[in-house]
Amino acid sequence: MAFNSSHFILVFLAFYCLYVPMAGKPALRIGLLFAFNIFFYYCLSGTGLLILLLLSVLDFTLANGIHNARTDGRKRFLLWTSITMNVLLILSFRHLARWFGLGELPFWPATVGVSFYVFRSLGYVLDIYHENIETPEKNWVRYFTYVSFFPLILQGPISPARDFLPELHKGFNAKDVPSGQAFFLLISGIVKKYALAAFLTANFTDRVFGSPHLFTGMENLFAAMGQALVVYLDFSGYTDLMLGMGLLLGFKLADNFNFPYAAVNITEYWRRWHMSLSKWLNEYLFFPLSFSLRSWKRWGTVLAVLITFIISGFWHGTSVNYTFWGALHGIALSWDIASSGIRDTIKKQMPSWIYKPISVVLTFLFLAISGIYFRLENMETATDMITHIFNDRDWSVFGNWMRDFSGVFAVMAGLLLWQWTGGKWYVKIQEAFIGTGWFVHAILLVLAIFMAYQISGMEPIPFIYQKF
Repeated sequence: MAFNSSHFILVFLAFYCLYVPMAGKPALRIGLLFAFNIFFYYCLSGTGLLILLLLSVLDFTLANGIHNARTDGRKRFLLWTSITMNVLLILSFRHLARWFGLGELPFWPATVGVSFYVFRSLGYVLDIYHENIETPEKNWVRYFTYVSFFPLILQGPISPARDFLPELHKGFNAKDVPSGQAFFLLISGIVKKYALAAFLTANFTDRVFGSPHLFTGMENLFAAMGQALVVYLDFSGYTDLMLGMGLLLGFKLADNFNFPYAAVNITEYWRRWHMSLSKWLNEYLFFPLSFSLRSWKRWGTVLAVLITFIISGFWHGTSVNYTFWGALHGIALSWDIASSGIRDTIKKQMPSWIYKPISVVLTFLFLAISGIYFRLENMETATDMITHIFNDRDWSVFGNWMRDFSGVFAVMAGLLLWQWTGGKWYVKIQEAFIGTGWFVHAILLVLAIFMAYQISGMEPIPFIYQKF
């Protein structure tokens, strides 16, 4: 049951009609969310629901055990039990299932979104261990509602338990819902995913990535840039939809994107892209690693970065291309650390209006070209495509390309300009939208749906990150 399917829309509207009258009563509100989460995930995964239930019971029990443990040794044992269980869960249902074809067995459960709900559950246990949460959740139903919250179950954001659980303890008044902001986010998500991303995918990027050898190096480069924009539109579009839905349900969820292609280096990019995952990896993996390697000084930090991003690449998928992509980003981040002194010197000697645009463009080109390994699972094909970009530098066909793909060029150019300058206007546009009133909000939402339908048919197109 996809989020954009007619079935989900009808079921959600029925659920919301029940939810609003119950919202002021926390127990009823949680009970209804609990039931809907189970129903929604069962529709997605069938018997995979049993894995989610089992994980939530075990982590809930282990977290309470950590809190009540009398010795540090007992706490560490329970923590490592949770870590081992969660890592094995991802390995079993993501990696081993693919390596050994287990997913093709009739009894093997489909664990959709396993990577994301594992991160949410394990993050809670780590917060209890580090005492970021002073008192563990005593109600398993409430804890399961957090882990299985349906807007976040597929691909995040990874809203931490210390932010989300307190919201479950509160009542909810529908009159306090920032409906204008929620509608703005819903419209933004629809336009990004079902209009812009669908247009670029259908009219250009899928064609080139399907047969890169049939196109020039210039067209391969533009396709790589277009694919970088598609991934952003797809993932941030999903995030906007879920943030808007969360607001309607009374939850302010963690944001995930902050104009990532305006970053001047890879370090800043990862502060702007998939921010909830970056925060999770920093807090629970990179910082502990860099602390344990602190005696190596800068090289310890570099090694911690490389390990973190190789693990991040492996988390994305079993194919070697994902691990290689993660390693490329780890190397780029390590370069940022190692070259900080040189770049500071250049920055002082060069006007900012020259230095910054050059840095932004070079960073985006790295992201686009390295993203070829993210899109193409075949390493040889990906490498051939990159080689083609650098070896075939004939731009004489640019005029013909502009004529044949004028719409694609306009969308890509507009998106890049929005990324590079839009931060100054985004808040003002949102405030202007909110100030127009509910009737205009409804009209614009209908227009966004109509436009998306004309472009993509509003078919249940899978989200890119759903497979992770």
